[in-house]
Amino acid sequence: MRLSLNLFFYVLFLSFLNLSVKAEMTLNNLIFDDTKPYHLKILDALPIEGKIQFGPDNATHTIIEFFDYFCGYCKKIHPELLELVESRDDVRVVFLQHPILNESSKVIAKIAIAAGMQGKGFEFHDYIFTVQGSITNEKLKESIKKADINEVKLAIDLDRDEVEKIMKLSSFLASGSGARGTPSIFINDTFYPGYLPKAKIEALLN
Repeated sequence: MRLSLNLFFYVLFLSFLNLSVKAEMTLNNLIFDDTKPYHLKILDALPIEGKIQFGPDNATHTIIEFFDYFCGYCKKIHPELLELVESRDDVRVVFLQHPILNESSKVIAKIAIAAGMQGKGFEFHDYIFTVQGSITNEKLKESIKKADINEVKLAIDLDRDEVEKIMKLSSFLASGSGARGTPSIFINDTFYPGYLPKAKIEALLN
């Protein structure tokens, strides 16, 4: 069950202060601003490095997916979401980290966030989800190279506390939204736990 909105955002704000990461949010926005839909508050709670977006900022519809890189259904839905956005000009999808399956999930999530600090978050994210078979160290390194990520800067950024804090905040938002597994999806302000086929998402958007 989703937490009471006011309680959830109050707890989130306290956690947000503790994490000390920059986001587009104030205490007033969190608790008292009922003019902004729930799913957009989630996006405001995260700094840009914690969001992987595909599609225009001014899209009419926003799809949010909480995902794990080792989740089979997340891998299945990934190309379907990209195809959906490419076929329309009124939809964007925002991928948010929720690494819950194993420790390797957290390692790759942090690499994706650090890649975002170079403006390469989507490229890395997309390459990882196109990896055939298991994600090995060799395939991970290959994805980093394909995404044209500066490996020296990547190593420096991975040592920054901010990267782990962003990852934890993203998972906190997922849990507070009711995500018990991955994928967990918002289609605009409605939450759907689990995988949704592309045709179903299109029907919900229409």
